[in-house]
Amino acid sequence: MEQYKDCSLCRIEPRGLAPRCRFCSGQLTGRSRLMHEIKTMRGWRDIGTALSLLMPGAGQFFGGRIITGLVMAIMIPLSLGLLWATWAGFSYSHFYLVGIAVFVMAVAAADAWFGPTQPIAPCHATCPARVPIPDYLQLLADEDFEQGYSLIRSRLPLVGTIGRVCPHPCESKCYRGIDGEAVAINHCKRFLSDRHQKFISRGGEVAPPEPLLENGPKVAVVGAGPAGLSCAYFLSVLGAKVEVFDSGKEPGGRLIDTIPDFRLPKDVVRIETNDLKARGVVFHTGAKVGPGGVAVDSLLKDFDAVYIAIGAPASMKMRVEGEDKFTDFQDFLRASKEEVPPRLEGKVAVVGGGNAAIDVCRTALRCGASEVHLLYRRTRDQMPARDDELEAAMREGVRFRYLINPTKGISENGKLTGVQAVLMELGIADSSGRPQPVAINGSEHFLPFDHVIPCLGQSVKSSLFDDPALAKLAREKDGRVKVSKNTGRTSLKRIYAGGDAARGAQTAVAAIADGRTAALAIFADLAPSLVKAPFTRQLMVRKPYQGHVETQKEKMRERMHSKPLSVRISGFLEVEDGFNPAQSACESKRCLQCHRDL
Repeated sequence: MEQYKDCSLCRIEPRGLAPRCRFCSGQLTGRSRLMHEIKTMRGWRDIGTALSLLMPGAGQFFGGRIITGLVMAIMIPLSLGLLWATWAGFSYSHFYLVGIAVFVMAVAAADAWFGPTQPIAPCHATCPARVPIPDYLQLLADEDFEQGYSLIRSRLPLVGTIGRVCPHPCESKCYRGIDGEAVAINHCKRFLSDRHQKFISRGGEVAPPEPLLENGPKVAVVGAGPAGLSCAYFLSVLGAKVEVFDSGKEPGGRLIDTIPDFRLPKDVVRIETNDLKARGVVFHTGAKVGPGGVAVDSLLKDFDAVYIAIGAPASMKMRVEGEDKFTDFQDFLRASKEEVPPRLEGKVAVVGGGNAAIDVCRTALRCGASEVHLLYRRTRDQMPARDDELEAAMREGVRFRYLINPTKGISENGKLTGVQAVLMELGIADSSGRPQPVAINGSEHFLPFDHVIPCLGQSVKSSLFDDPALAKLAREKDGRVKVSKNTGRTSLKRIYAGGDAARGAQTAVAAIADGRTAALAIFADLAPSLVKAPFTRQLMVRKPYQGHVETQKEKMRERMHSKPLSVRISGFLEVEDGFNPAQSACESKRCLQCHRDL
């Protein structure tokens, strides 16, 4: 992140040296870049809006938008002058004219607050972390690899991790997908991360992190999952002193504990957490926070703020008879990540339809199960799991059984022998917008299984909330922490929260976005006097898109090479090998750069 500059995407030549560049924030890097973002949110907007409320147009002048300011400034005197000229006793028209004046002032203040609208590509707008996707694809196409990698890190610190596990909702909004296949955005992200690691391993030099501020705030982060790591990263870039407390053996949370190695190798997470250690972040592993561990009160005494990012650690139960013989899916995934994975024999049933359920199915095959059946109470069209994960599971031999739901666990002599299940049919839509499954009377039947692993989701249930210091913490009915969406603040002073603890079980990329939001808010709240950045404008003029010649090849995306099926299910080696340089170049050039001028 320390080396990225918008100048690498600017058409003004020479880059960063033209006279107008002194007004642009494009040359800011690392800490200055984040501080400029804080100052923009809490400086330009606040001051500009206040000025516009006093005099329409003043806020626009303050922001350097001269023409818009003139338009706003001219309209008010005209309205007031007209009011003065026509004032001859009471008339309802006077209310109309005063209303016009008030309306203009409101519009001027709103315009100063939100600023000028800028074209944003659909993929960029859809990304939970708001990564400027077309820009890093352009840098990749230009073979400016380190700048592309650094640009992603300005929004997303765990590039290699997210490049493997992100559900990439951005690709569903890619204009390329209207007539052809969407750009393989996530694969390109992974390529930039893999290439960066190779660059470092070969002795390549990158900008070193700036030292922490001597008078910077001290922040405790509870939980070393995606949200906690993201918050710690951006706070460390800003110069704050950060210590992370986690009950696990090593930092990473579910990224390193439960996501299978064939999707996300542990070494990828370790490399990115080691980068945080190099930045001065201190990790306390095996350190429980709450009753029986480190008290929240002691953290509030030793630190200026506490960020809660404990995730959603509790597995949801099926609430059926005989469930005590079922296997907890998180416990199973954790055990499979040990040096000696558990050995499963016989037939395995996995209940659920999300990405975690697919992970459990594929892991069970690698642990020796003779058959793995996924039982889902709706149809494939309603499954929340990713299509590519479903396809991979099918190729590996997982059997899918739709419109079926277990209602009872059957045991003999204390050993599970199977489940009683009922067939389902789709009814009217429920609150999620999906058809509600309804049991078919008289369809009960027995299914023999040696292991049953429910995978219905996770809930925010933790002993941390039994800590006396959190007794008045506002929470939702389902246990989630109530927070401010734009800052991560909770109902308690100096305590912030984010990730699954506030959202419920969601994606890692959404948790990372929460961590970044909270980090900037925490630093701005604790140390506003340390936010040192020039009041410069975002004036980057991007290179115009040169267009392309549409062909059938342009409509098709590159395919990532995967290991043969026989190699996949024999162990936990990573299945996908990543793009090679030629593939990444072809794929990045398929981007239409739809937010730029042609």
